[in-house]
Amino acid sequence: MGVAALLGAVVWAVLVTSYEADLGTNNVIEATFPERSTEGEDDVLATLRFQTEAEDLAWSSLDVELNINGSSVSCGFGSQSVPAPSDGLFQTKLGADGKTFTNVVDATSDETFTHVSLPHQGLGNESNHTLRFSSTDVFLSSGVRWAFVEGVTLSEVTDDQNIEFSNDTDERLAWYEYDLSVHRVTPLQGVFVVEVESVTYKLQFVSYYNDNDERRYPTYLVAALDEEAFPALQDPTLVSPAPCLIVAGDGDVVNWNATETVTLREHDLPLRSAGEPITLTVRYEGLEVRIVEIEPTEPEA
Repeated sequence: MGVAALLGAVVWAVLVTSYEADLGTNNVIEATFPERSTEGEDDVLATLRFQTEAEDLAWSSLDVELNINGSSVSCGFGSQSVPAPSDGLFQTKLGADGKTFTNVVDATSDETFTHVSLPHQGLGNESNHTLRFSSTDVFLSSGVRWAFVEGVTLSEVTDDQNIEFSNDTDERLAWYEYDLSVHRVTPLQGVFVVEVESVTYKLQFVSYYNDNDERRYPTYLVAALDEEAFPALQDPTLVSPAPCLIVAGDGDVVNWNATETVTLREHDLPLRSAGEPITLTVRYEGLEVRIVEIEPTEPEA
């Protein structure tokens, strides 16, 4: 029995330590960079496409960044996050779609809640907040209407016409399940729809762990059904124009489709004026996507 128990403990330890979250993608990006640029302000900086056997990726979960001669610039469909300190109880970053924020909450305290304002994408307090977090406990504040739409992703929720809202905010949100086989918290597949001060938001939990795989860091995506009514998107301390513009080959700003070619261009700024070195970093759901550089094709004579 002792040997069996020991073997069982070893197998369990291997499962836990080798666990890989169901995040990120196996897509491989082929990136082509022009050899030189001009003094203009709308030059092509890169052309991107997936290798074969790719899947569609949601722009809301993508983070695209160029490094030009040692300087990093974000790329998006017009907007980017204003750089913020990397520490603190709450971190937010705007996705490449320019509409969806990714939030990471420090919920490590058992004694106090971390209070968050959904409309303003920042910390709240005990008397003024939308959500509060402690470990796996997540509560909505009173006066908020909400519903959970099971089995959908954020982009699939486009209106609230057929959603039945609840006013009950006394109970904690049932947003996860616990996988006993690997002792991991896994978010449920679905979207919370939350109405705050007549503005409707959609929220999807994606992880309970931060980049270092430390627990008690709930991570979620959030967007408004009406982006023009989202106060955070109008806040210049949070959002500014992106210096690098993403141009979708098929015009779809919801998904980067598997067969689509994407162009990155200067956005009214001379980011590259000669042959300065340029590299690309792309993250999907917080994890880096593999990139293969392709040599540019010489134009025909």
